Amino acid sequence: MALSRKRGFMAKKVLKRIAIILSVIVFLVAGVILAYNFGWRLLGFSACVSPERYITYHYEVKEDSVEILFTKNGFHGIGHTLGYVTEEKDGTLKIGIKYYMGLVPLLFDNGPRTETIRIPFKTEPQKIILSGDGYEIDIDDHVNEEFYQDYLDTLQRIEEQEKNKTSE
Repeated sequence: MALSRKRGFMAKKVLKRIAIILSVIVFLVAGVILAYNFGWRLLGFSACVSPERYITYHYEVKEDSVEILFTKNGFHGIGHTLGYVTEEKDGTLKIGIKYYMGLVPLLFDNGPRTETIRIPFKTEPQKIILSGDGYEIDIDDHVNEEFYQDYLDTLQRIEEQEKNKTSE
């Protein structure tokens, strides 16, 4: 009888240890996910994607914000931009963009994803710098207006095709 009590006690002890180990693993995985999604902001521009990794097609300075149309490369099936960080100093707006690159970007590459991001500012910038991963690029040197015009033409064609379908 004493032996069966001892086995029952040992089984409970083993189950308790397994539960603690699984809890720690879940806690660590959740911590890594939260750090990747939100903690990168603490590192600032060094945690942002290098502007050499994405292509800026167009930007427009509005009265209180900058709208940037860009393409991301890698695994972005859901177009998951995590956010951006900015710094305004001496008429220069420095922008760093962070987006989800996936666990294995080359294996699951879904091609480029075009996205527009709106970045508010306090004072209208004279110069806009794209920054990330130790690189800085003047946005004027990183714009492809030709693609932007093709992009607008494509959107207009799609819109016209949709109108034609609904009118039939």
